[in-house]
Amino acid sequence: MIDRPVGIDLGTTNSAIALLRPEGDDLLLYQDRLRRKTFPSMVGWEPQKEDFITGYEAWNRRVMEPQPVASIKRKMGTQQRVALGPHEMLPEEVSSKILESLVGDMRAFLGDKVDAYQDTHKLEVSRAVVTVPAYFDAPQIEATKRAGELAGLEVLGLLQEPTAAAMYYAWKHGIGDGNFLVYDLGGGTFDVSIIRSLMGEYQVLAIDGDNYLGGDDFDRRLAEMFRKHLVDQGYELDLDVANNDDDRVRFTLLERVAREVKEALTTSEFQYVGRRDLFEDQAGQPVTLDMEVGREEFEELIEDLIDQSIEACERALDQSREQAEIGLSDIDYVLLVGGSTHVPLVQRKVSEALCGGKDGEDGARAERPLIDEPDTCVGLGAAIHAANLSGVTWIEREDDATRRLTLTSPLSTRQSSTHVVGRLEGDLPNGIHSAALIGPGGTVSAVTRVRERTDEDDQTSLDFEFDAVELGDPSRHDFTLDFCDDNGDDLVSFEIFLKRLDAEAPYRPTGSALSNPTVLAKDIYLEVASDGAAERFKLLERGTSLPAERSFQFYTADKSGAVLLRLFQNRYPIRTIHLDVPHDTEVGTPVDLTVKVDESMTMVATGEIRGQTFWAQIEPPPERKMRDWAEIEDLLDAAEEVREKLWGLEAKLYAKKVDSLLAGIRETARTDPDKLQVLVRRLEGELEDYRTRDVELTPAYSRFQTLLNAIKRVVYRGDDSQPLGRTLDDWRAHLSEVEANADAAWRAKDQKAWSQVFDQVQATWESLAQEEYRFTATNTPEYVQRLYLGLSRRIEELKETLDEFALAGNPETAKLQRREIMHIQAELEDNVEEPLYELDPQDNPGELKPKLARLAEILARLEKRVDELPTLGLVRR
Repeated sequence: MIDRPVGIDLGTTNSAIALLRPEGDDLLLYQDRLRRKTFPSMVGWEPQKEDFITGYEAWNRRVMEPQPVASIKRKMGTQQRVALGPHEMLPEEVSSKILESLVGDMRAFLGDKVDAYQDTHKLEVSRAVVTVPAYFDAPQIEATKRAGELAGLEVLGLLQEPTAAAMYYAWKHGIGDGNFLVYDLGGGTFDVSIIRSLMGEYQVLAIDGDNYLGGDDFDRRLAEMFRKHLVDQGYELDLDVANNDDDRVRFTLLERVAREVKEALTTSEFQYVGRRDLFEDQAGQPVTLDMEVGREEFEELIEDLIDQSIEACERALDQSREQAEIGLSDIDYVLLVGGSTHVPLVQRKVSEALCGGKDGEDGARAERPLIDEPDTCVGLGAAIHAANLSGVTWIEREDDATRRLTLTSPLSTRQSSTHVVGRLEGDLPNGIHSAALIGPGGTVSAVTRVRERTDEDDQTSLDFEFDAVELGDPSRHDFTLDFCDDNGDDLVSFEIFLKRLDAEAPYRPTGSALSNPTVLAKDIYLEVASDGAAERFKLLERGTSLPAERSFQFYTADKSGAVLLRLFQNRYPIRTIHLDVPHDTEVGTPVDLTVKVDESMTMVATGEIRGQTFWAQIEPPPERKMRDWAEIEDLLDAAEEVREKLWGLEAKLYAKKVDSLLAGIRETARTDPDKLQVLVRRLEGELEDYRTRDVELTPAYSRFQTLLNAIKRVVYRGDDSQPLGRTLDDWRAHLSEVEANADAAWRAKDQKAWSQVFDQVQATWESLAQEEYRFTATNTPEYVQRLYLGLSRRIEELKETLDEFALAGNPETAKLQRREIMHIQAELEDNVEEPLYELDPQDNPGELKPKLARLAEILARLEKRVDELPTLGLVRR
């Protein structure tokens, strides 16, 4: 029996499964009796059979109750359960049914179709490489792996879909080294990857995309056009797809017609649509759809969606240009992947935007995109990668013993001799010392010594290598591989074969098993203290090749008794590591941090501070609650409020980011509830950058104004003095500039600029105060009384600031802040307020002044601690 792993494209809309023949010269793609090569990624429940159904069987029930589950891939990595008959299932459990069905069909297909060596070898399917979108992150990847395991598969690896496509194109077209732009537009997702192939190894340089953009959106646009046409005809079709099952069925039937029209328009300019009694409208009237649709009309409906995909390509190219100096002009091949690339407008737009620079414009070296098996090339590429990872394995079962022979070298060659490398493992007898390759008639073709190897689980295997095995004419050559003792007696034997190809056989590069085709999907940040405010410092950049490890050194910024390492994925918090440290830990104490990410995007943080080590697995962001329409309307209002406050270039940038989201939200509110929630979350993320501008900067504006007023009182008192050597006109100009800079920094919420202005004002006041102290009589009763009243006012201001302080949303930070506020309040009362009010401002000025000075020093330290509350526990760079 031969165990050959398969490649599976687990798609949002359709799925496919393939296998690279053991000889490595051809790919076997599963197709059903109707020669269909892709199968709907749907799972349903058949009430009569009381069993699950998948693929086209589920597809045919999509307007019946219970409706099948579709596009479950969009929910992978979440805890959202879906109903399937009597079952409530997680997304990975639903996906496992799709995988289980594909593998079962593939096993039957191989039994029927692969007859070249069925007399001696049977193909077994128990292992697989499963593809995932390039934009999947850790929970989605883990859920996909879990789905494979639930289906009874050994998941050898998870391969990003664009990389799988590049591997297939290279194999099919004999492409060696080169730079690829893979444009992958499927039914439900869009991915773009910039990939470099060098010496058979594939490296992903950049990724971008949208998990909620695909051909299904084309169908919904067309279906919505049909609905509006029917409303114009007098039918009652104000549909609520999200909340009404009957409306959902009505729109599903319109989508079915739309999909047929879309496919027809790929080859024709016009398509007539005639459907009688399609369904009943909301008034119970039978609906007839009778209209003609032109390709140009359809293209106008979807052009903005394709433009969004082109923008993602440009972002990916910017990233690859920055990280690897690979720009559009360096791209050798633009590959079209996914069923939606059959649409002529997609091909035309990609070609115009990315290929063959004309009239001095930049463009890829390719004159036009390559398109070859766009519906199945991802599954075919996954099959090639699966073969690379594992080679070909023969399995021999005898009594209770199982032995596995794996050849990691190719079984096919165009040369007259070949190199054979392999490994024997399992339940092995003692005394094996050599391996012999026996040809027809018992001739010995090659002999070699075996090398024993013990893995970390104390399992023993035997490695062997034949330098040159002679092959005759181009054909298949059968051998017996004997493993022998010192006397030459065979203890274990396997029947194997090698194949010599014709000299004209095409070159089929399969890539290297050492390829590192996985990259980080999203940026990882650490929140740090900077200029008195919190900011995010990038630890790992999106597009980083995995596995990856980065080490950093930060420094404590306060003596709060704790260190908070708050990690973000993009702008969403994913983990806060809370470390208690001694309160006497000096500011500036080093904090070592190492972040590791493996191929499955599992992230771990380790580090040390003052000999205290820590380890933490970094979890993905928690799922956010679904927004109801009232909340969404509030968000739309907030978006317009932000727009009204912007002008010029910033307003244009805002519109570019937000307008398509606003349009998408209004569109999907009627047609696609799942995508609606995703677009709402994206809009929330964009608005966050503008909403945070309402957060107070530190120090507070009132403190700046207090210092500035104190400076003005000294400068403008009219005694003809020249404080700090400046004339009155100089001071007016200087203070006017300071106020202008302060106002600009405050309006822009620019913490760095604000800190610089505040420091400048504080330094000016301190210099003035020192000069005043030298030339002013400070022991007069009036002066001391002013000090007393000034301290009283500052105490009340500080108490008010503490009472109104807004705690952080993060629980660990809020806990630290709450504790620090209690300490400050207690110290303020015990060490400043009560001692001050025990003093009599009418006492001897000479005795009272030093006491007030000591209280002022304590108060200044407390004010500084209040300024540090927003960044409490954070480290600094």
